[in-house]
Formats: sequence, C-alpha cells, structure tokens
Amino acid sequence: MRRLLLGFVLLGALLVAQEHGADSHAAGQGESHGAEHSEGDPLLKWKIANFVMLVAGLGYLIGKMAPPFFAGRTAEIQKGLADAATMQKESEAKVASIEARLKNLEGEIASIRSSAAAEMAAEEARVRKEGEEAIAKMKHHTAVEIEAAAKQAQAELRQYAAKLALETAEGQLRGRLNSQVDAGLINGFLKGLNS
Repeated sequence: MRRLLLGFVLLGALLVAQEHGADSHAAGQGESHGAEHSEGDPLLKWKIANFVMLVAGLGYLIGKMAPPFFAGRTAEIQKGLADAATMQKESEAKVASIEARLKNLEGEIASIRSSAAAEMAAEEARVRKEGEEAIAKMKHHTAVEIEAAAKQAQAELRQYAAKLALETAEGQLRGRLNSQVDAGLINGFLKGLNS
C-alpha cells in the first residue's frame, strides 16, 4: 500500500516537474511565446501544493480502504472457489455412484430375472401339486359316492327282487288256491281256535 502512495506522490512530482520544465523551456525560447506567458501564474505554487495534498489524501484513502476491500473480495472469491470445488467433488461422487449403479444394473436385472424364473417354477410346482391333490380328492370322493350309490342300488335291487318274489309267490298261491281249498283252510283255522 505504501508503494501505491509513493507512486501517487512521484506521479504528482513528475507532473509538477513537467509543468515547471515547460515554463522554463518557454522562457528560454524567447519572446515569441513570451507574449502568451508574459507573466507566470502567481498561484502555481499553491496549485501544486493543493495537487500534492489531493494526491496524498487520495493515496491515504486508497491505502486505508483498498486492502480490506480487496481482502474481503479475495476471501469471497476463495470461498466461492472452495464451494465450487466441494460441489464438483460431490457431483463427481454422484456421477461415480450413478455409473456404478448403471454397471450393476445389468447384474441386478439378471438376478431379478433368475429369481422371477425360480419363483415361477416354484409356483408352477405348487399349483401342479395342489391340482394333483385336488384330483386325488375328487377321485376318492367319486369312488366313495359310486360305492355308496352301488350299495344303495343293490339294496333297492334286493328289495325289488324280494317284492317281486313275494308277488310271484302270491300269484302262484292264488292260482293254486281255489274256493274249496280256501274253505278248508278257514275251517282248519277255526278249529284251531276252538281247541
């Protein structure tokens, strides 16, 4: 900062020297230019002093205000760079994670397909087993029903056969019995009751 202040002071001195050198050069050239500058500026020394004070004041203010401003700006830029580096690392990590997941995606798809095929085979076996059990139960139930129906049919057939046999025997007995035999049976029955 001192260098900047020193630079302003030297610049001011250089400007004063140029102005003063220009005046002495004009005086040395003669009277052609002398009419224009017949008399030097009586306030020139005050103007130079005023200019030097202005340069010194500006140098002082710049020296006082510039370092905190530039330090703060530098800190902001460095913080921004650090944040950008952090975000870049995070994004690179996310990209790497996504790429890893994409590489593993084919393996995961194959794993899912194989597990789905295994589940389908197990489900098919379970359904087939349940179907076979249901068929076996239906066969057993049907056999039981057929056996029960056969027994019932045999019982009904026996009853029908017995009924037919009775009807046939009754018909034969009626054919053999006539009114004389009938009267003899009744008389025999009555005698049996009297005795």
